[in-house]
Amino acid sequence: MLRLFRLSLVTLSCVALLAAKVIADELEDVVGEVTLPAAETPVSPKSSQAVAVELTFTNFKMEAMLVALAIGLVANYFYGSRTNTQLSKTWEKPIAEVLNANFSLVGDGKRVLEWDSAADMLLYASGRRHCKFVQGHLMLKARQDPVSLLNDLVANNQEKLEMEIVLNEDEFVGFVFAAVQRKRAKALNRDRYDISTFTKIVANDKISPKLVLFSENADATAQLLESGLGDILADNNSLLEELVITDSPAEKPDSHEFKRDKKLSVVIRLPEATNNNIAQFKELLEFVFYLVDYIPEGINLRPESVRKLAKTRDEAFKEFSRMVEQDKQEALAKALSEKRRIELEQVGKMSPEQRRKWEEKDRKKQLKKEQSKRVRRVK
Repeated sequence: MLRLFRLSLVTLSCVALLAAKVIADELEDVVGEVTLPAAETPVSPKSSQAVAVELTFTNFKMEAMLVALAIGLVANYFYGSRTNTQLSKTWEKPIAEVLNANFSLVGDGKRVLEWDSAADMLLYASGRRHCKFVQGHLMLKARQDPVSLLNDLVANNQEKLEMEIVLNEDEFVGFVFAAVQRKRAKALNRDRYDISTFTKIVANDKISPKLVLFSENADATAQLLESGLGDILADNNSLLEELVITDSPAEKPDSHEFKRDKKLSVVIRLPEATNNNIAQFKELLEFVFYLVDYIPEGINLRPESVRKLAKTRDEAFKEFSRMVEQDKQEALAKALSEKRRIELEQVGKMSPEQRRKWEEKDRKKQLKKEQSKRVRRVK
């Protein structure tokens, strides 16, 4: 916020300097030496008479508009920042209550939300069973920036809370599941590797027509909906914009050394800050952390489901398995090459008789290797 404040002051200063420059140019044009006609006043070639020209507001319309624009931008910045500060405090209270009830360490111990800009706040908490930590992003409208605010209005961007909870890896069998607003479904399926690779869109008459379900395993999906998630997804007025449960990366890996963290991600829309809406928001936030417990404790997949999930991942990550094997072969070949180089250096220091014995021994060793290769080819 301080950075944006300084930027606004610099902008105002630049506009003011520009206005002063334009005013100076105007004055130079309208106030100057005007030579009277020779017929009316005889003057010598080296003399002239200056006549003052009357200045009016009309002469400075552009300058006045620039100054007014600069003042308006700075005033809007402070007004928008103040409004967002008040809103952040309103939403910080229910967020803090839920996080403090679930985690032993919330924020920096003093504040729950940390300002990242005049419209964005970050949150972090750790110290809870079944998960490693949660990190989030509270996104308000950029009321301090008219251009960004106009873009939000045109794009119909909503104020929201995004959270990513990293779950403990060894407490449940991984799967991929997602519920998302219908308008976001196509982009989500296109942009996320885990959803496009492992899931399919499933029809469910019990959920809101505004939502789309992506499911990898029917067994896991049925048990998830029984947790109370089905009732939330059936509500047309639910604040839940997006929910993703995954054990695979969102972006396609470019090497075999990639993390397969199990995560629960949610996007919750921020409604108008009324008492009823804040209570609804808090209730949904509490349910999210109920899911953190329900997934490892309440979901029990059948053996055939577990085998199917494992097989699907083996197929999906087959190319990475080949990359692992290739890297092992390359490392082994490099080690053998280095060993051979050192051995040959030592041979170079031997006496002729020692070298002859070593060459004979090495020839027998190479011959034995060739015979072993032939035997393997025959088999």
